[in-house]
Amino acid sequence: MGSLDTKDILVLVVIYAMAFVSGFILGGYFVVSHSYRSAVVYAAAVVSGGQGGTLATITATVRPGHGRVFLTVTPQAELDTQESAQIAAEVATRLAGVPMSFVDIDFSINAPTAIVGGPSAGAAMTVAAYGALTGKQPRRDVVVTGEIRPDGSIGPVGGLVDKLEACATHGIKYFLIPAGERYVRVAQPVNKVIEPIPGVKIIEQGLQWKTVDLMELGKKLGVKVVEVSSIYDVLPYFFS
Repeated sequence: MGSLDTKDILVLVVIYAMAFVSGFILGGYFVVSHSYRSAVVYAAAVVSGGQGGTLATITATVRPGHGRVFLTVTPQAELDTQESAQIAAEVATRLAGVPMSFVDIDFSINAPTAIVGGPSAGAAMTVAAYGALTGKQPRRDVVVTGEIRPDGSIGPVGGLVDKLEACATHGIKYFLIPAGERYVRVAQPVNKVIEPIPGVKIIEQGLQWKTVDLMELGKKLGVKVVEVSSIYDVLPYFFS
């Protein structure tokens, strides 16, 4: 193999320069066209202490940056919420076709409950981030609950009966739940009266377990419950 002459070196320099400029222009395009957009979704949560369900508000905002993810939670969050936010941002940028290295994503979660758990809000954070990245506002009558995984699949969560009832209270039309969780077992308090001797009654408190069909319960409450396996199943409901 012969050595490069001056002409060949000049050609290589021009090619590298063009590649650098193209990358710079592309980066600038994404920064300008995808920055300072926000999107808002509702997320179902369980009130601390088992006092029923409620809806939290999740806002995602995109701004120029270097692939960082920020999270603000009011009033308090569990430790795994930050991890869920990171995964949500990665999945959303991939779906939107936006290089994550060009933007930062801010998540803000506001809930009336004392503690917000991360995994169950993961899918909702992904929807909010995707909406902000694409400039689309998600529907406000749809709620999704579920863990978001790096491959975009939706993982199981708990408290679905309480969350469904909260959706019904707030006029939500569609409640998206992880696939395989249509039927859930819930415990109900029961009192058992024991009379060891005539005239003496003792009341024992216990729990009785029963299986709840969320789709049937949703029909009674006026909410359509839908099982979803991945974020690809979720997005059409929010952006139809």
